[in-house]
Amino acid sequence: MRLFLPILCLPLFLYSYTLDELLELSHKNRVVESKTHTLISKERLYESAKSSYLPSVDIGGSYQNAYKETAATAQNSLKFQASLKYTLYDGGKKDSLYNQLESSIDASKSTITATKNSISLDIARLYFEYFALEADKTATTQEIEQLKEELKRVEFFYEAGSVTKDEVVKIDSRLKKAQVSLQEIELENQKITHTLEYYTSLRVENIDGSGTIKLPKEEDETIRADIKALEHEATSLLHEANIKKSQNMPVVYLDDTWSHSDYYFDDKALDGGFLVENQNIAMVNVSWNIFDFGSRTKAYESKLEEYLSKKSTIEYEKSRADVEYRLAKKALILSKAKVEATKAAADAASLAYELIKFKYQNQTIDNVAYLMALSEKYDAQRDAQRALYEQEIKKAELIYYSGKDIKEFL
Repeated sequence: MRLFLPILCLPLFLYSYTLDELLELSHKNRVVESKTHTLISKERLYESAKSSYLPSVDIGGSYQNAYKETAATAQNSLKFQASLKYTLYDGGKKDSLYNQLESSIDASKSTITATKNSISLDIARLYFEYFALEADKTATTQEIEQLKEELKRVEFFYEAGSVTKDEVVKIDSRLKKAQVSLQEIELENQKITHTLEYYTSLRVENIDGSGTIKLPKEEDETIRADIKALEHEATSLLHEANIKKSQNMPVVYLDDTWSHSDYYFDDKALDGGFLVENQNIAMVNVSWNIFDFGSRTKAYESKLEEYLSKKSTIEYEKSRADVEYRLAKKALILSKAKVEATKAAADAASLAYELIKFKYQNQTIDNVAYLMALSEKYDAQRDAQRALYEQEIKKAELIYYSGKDIKEFL
């Protein structure tokens, strides 16, 4: 039983998150949740605005007690009434308000998409950087093991008197430097897992390294979601300006009131029967503010300037997005060349190391050349592995800057 429980819990601690799972979890974090609540709020506001333009019905009642009773005023009376109100024309404000709220909703939807895409890019960068550091860690660990073996070998020869003390010291200092580098790599990887925890709200202890990104068949550029959000915001401002402008127009509304009254005369002689018990009064009202010292006109012009400002921002962001996309394409081409170059360099460094190692062990060259060859070998291996992961990051960046969703290309 004692052995069974640890074995049962083992898969829980060894579970590795895939890139797809990390993206899925990060798309449900508090930042996205906050923006989703903002969207729901705007949708409720839109529903409220539509309801406010539907006919409204008010009911009420009153009791009246008169100090002096007359033929027109009973000592006690009860009155019940129901009123129907409906706006027939408001200068176009209703349509502008609907359009403004719809654009605001579309802006929120695009903002959520943009936030998710931005998070996807961050997660992809962290994911592949994690495994680039893992490659660094593997190469550094191998270097440490080899330096330990070499240190034992030279210590043996030093004790035998065939090598000098400085050769032992050089390898020992190189070993300690590699061990410190290994600790630094582990710290950087811990920073990445902690950042992933911030994005996903879960502890990320292990990561599955099988994730890769495939490029779209057609590398065409589309409008990014963050720029779409700006466009919807600009449209919303334009409709908001039209709302201000519509307030200079007349407002026409219908008011229909039905009432029922009961009269209780203390002096029955005053009850002539000419008071109406049931009444219905329908009115069409027109209201038009023709002068306000330019208040509404200035409010319209203010919103219009906000709209023009947003349009200028959009043009700037579009231009910058196009530059970023073109740079991302060039960066990917360069990363492909870098993969080939670093692989060739790693192969060459390995061959050179084997030759220098043979010469060093036969004491035809000193340990300076050996340590340099050893360093070049593992540096080249690290560069080759890192170039592969950096290429995946460049793929993710190209997909992001082209306006597409990285999650669709895993």
